[in-house]
Amino acid sequence: MLDDDDYWYANALFKKKKVKKEENESYVPLWQRSWFQTLLWLLIIGGFAGFIIWYLAGSNVSLFRKKARSIGNEDQDEVETENIFAINYQKEIDKAARQENYRLAVRLMFLRLLKNLSEKNIIQYNQGKTNLDYLLQLRPTRYYKDFFRISRNYEYSWYGQFEVNEQAFHIIRNDFDNFDRQLKF
Repeated sequence: MLDDDDYWYANALFKKKKVKKEENESYVPLWQRSWFQTLLWLLIIGGFAGFIIWYLAGSNVSLFRKKARSIGNEDQDEVETENIFAINYQKEIDKAARQENYRLAVRLMFLRLLKNLSEKNIIQYNQGKTNLDYLLQLRPTRYYKDFFRISRNYEYSWYGQFEVNEQAFHIIRNDFDNFDRQLKF
């Protein structure tokens, strides 16, 4: 009787329900899928590792910190550079060069250069000013390019703590000497 054409809707309805049942049986919730569980575990482990790294970096554990490096050699006397007008530069530069502390010698030559520029009223020296401030003061003058190169070498060696060997020191010293000769004219 159900195979009769008059009851076609009964068979169609029955087939639709059967298809829906098959779809429902293959449905797996998101949290039960294997890729989702793997992703969830990766996020949990990554978050835990990130927290541990953040905690160790913020604490006194030196696992992620660079070792503190001293400026200059331990056995050398520090040169007081608070008042750049009171330093005997030639004596201190020669002393630092003899002790092969070329970074300190470059610093002293730079401070002497600032002193000379200030004495000639080319710049207005102030201990709180930066090298960029002095560059801006020298922008309209003929000293700008040379001072830029000298201050870059100074910043790399002193603040960047790049090692200055004897050969590099002689090149830098020649730049300072050329600049000093330029100031005399």
